Amino acid sequence: MDKHENGASNGAGARTTRPRVVLVNTNQIRPSVAPIAFDYLHEPLVEAGFEVDLLDLCFAEDWEAEIDRYCRLRRVDFWGVTLRNTDDVYFSSQHSFVPVARKMIDALRRGSPVPVTMGGVGFSIMPQKILEACGADFGIVCEGEVAFPALLTRLLNGQAVDDLPNLVYRTDKGIVRNDVQFADLGKLSSHGRRLINNERYFLHGGQAAVETKRGCNRRCIYCVEPLTKGRKLRLHTPEQVADQVQSLVERGIYTFHVNDSEFNLSIQHPIAVCNELIRRGLHKQIEWYAYGMPAPFPDELAARMREAGCVGMNFGTDSASEKMLRILRRTFTKDDIRTAVETSRRHGFKYIIELLFGAPGETGETVKETLDYMEEIDAHRVSVTAGLRIFPGTELERMVRAEGLSRDNPNLYGPIEGNEDLIQPLFYLPTTIAEKPLEYIDSLTKGKERFFGVNSDGFNYNANDLLVEAIDSGARGAYWAILSETVDARRAALAANPVYAGDNSRQGSCRGGPSLTQLRSPAALNAERIVRKQWETRRASPSERPRTWSW
Repeated sequence: MDKHENGASNGAGARTTRPRVVLVNTNQIRPSVAPIAFDYLHEPLVEAGFEVDLLDLCFAEDWEAEIDRYCRLRRVDFWGVTLRNTDDVYFSSQHSFVPVARKMIDALRRGSPVPVTMGGVGFSIMPQKILEACGADFGIVCEGEVAFPALLTRLLNGQAVDDLPNLVYRTDKGIVRNDVQFADLGKLSSHGRRLINNERYFLHGGQAAVETKRGCNRRCIYCVEPLTKGRKLRLHTPEQVADQVQSLVERGIYTFHVNDSEFNLSIQHPIAVCNELIRRGLHKQIEWYAYGMPAPFPDELAARMREAGCVGMNFGTDSASEKMLRILRRTFTKDDIRTAVETSRRHGFKYIIELLFGAPGETGETVKETLDYMEEIDAHRVSVTAGLRIFPGTELERMVRAEGLSRDNPNLYGPIEGNEDLIQPLFYLPTTIAEKPLEYIDSLTKGKERFFGVNSDGFNYNANDLLVEAIDSGARGAYWAILSETVDARRAALAANPVYAGDNSRQGSCRGGPSLTQLRSPAALNAERIVRKQWETRRASPSERPRTWSW
């Protein structure tokens, strides 16, 4: 449909076409991450009577030109804009995504001045502040499968919206946020996952995402998951999860990452999901990774996950100091970390331990205790991050404000003045660790191959050239696993032939050495060829492709 088929009313007042909502992906990080929320919104919007288009700016070299081209050629009735992340949440870069989101929304308005609604996890962390900063008309907090179609239907019919749950909206007295109502996920339609060009994201992002639950009932002091998805666990049925996986497998996608905050927040539901994947035979066609806590991680669950195709676990432990685990409000012990590592080895999982240093109360002794323990348990791969992003609404924010949110506080890094709302990245890293905390932590990890160095550029998932290169060469999997295997492979190549090093000294970034495609199995390489063939076919055939503008 071109611009001139504008959906205006006919003589009787009825619309000649369905109203069109255009979902806009503003996320341009590399490697590319698919906007899974838009796949989840697709069916509810269609069921509510809307035509859905996707303006995906992720791959656009010139997003302004892409927006302008779209608006010249196609009618827009409503914009829906996602903000997946407020920033890259990385101490060393402190890169905010909000300013470019504002510029994109301004460009959308210039092209088609229709209502703009924002959503996404990043937006839901501080919705009123981001709505104001980005200039949107409305916002949907937390999930949108019910609230977003309801909002658009009311706007279309000229009805009041001020009583809609999950809504953020403007009034003469300022921006108002309504209470949140969470959906019963088991009652939602299964998602076909066909709006997003998941094939292209798989080729350039190395994995596809799926979720089995939403919400988190833990109370980690820095985490926004309960703020954006609720404190109560809400479960997709095993059948819904398997439907998504099967739909993507049919298009040649075979590597998945479970997006749950922690896959093992419960035990029986993950086992039921695994059983359904096995029942359908999908376990023979896929490999997948998950985030998890060290406990509970019983052998029963680990064995079933492994049988269902899980190959890797990311254990976000933060610390191995009992003192810091209590401050951080983690619900496991250092002994649980050892047990999780032993369980992972016993069942053949790849795994990584993610450490996060710098909460209030952290000292040089607690840092050293944790790093020494990683060596004691012989953890294969450990990422080391220092500095905690202070998000509004968290216990960490309360602790830091009690300590003093001012330039006089030596533990703060990032903009303070004019950042009272914390919309700009501000980090906490206490000098109780050392006068120069980063240098101290680096001195304890430098030269030890099990550690990704403290705040290493190689472990930032945004604009990571090493990771992008590996994926473009055929690597698939969780990003930590790709980086780990890439670094190991290239270190081995260097040991065998030091000439590969050239003048590249950055950890794991040496050129030459074995091609990543040489490390893939024949089955994986064949699946890759299928994906590429199907993607090229759909790209060349408008009747076959989904309603995705940017290919």
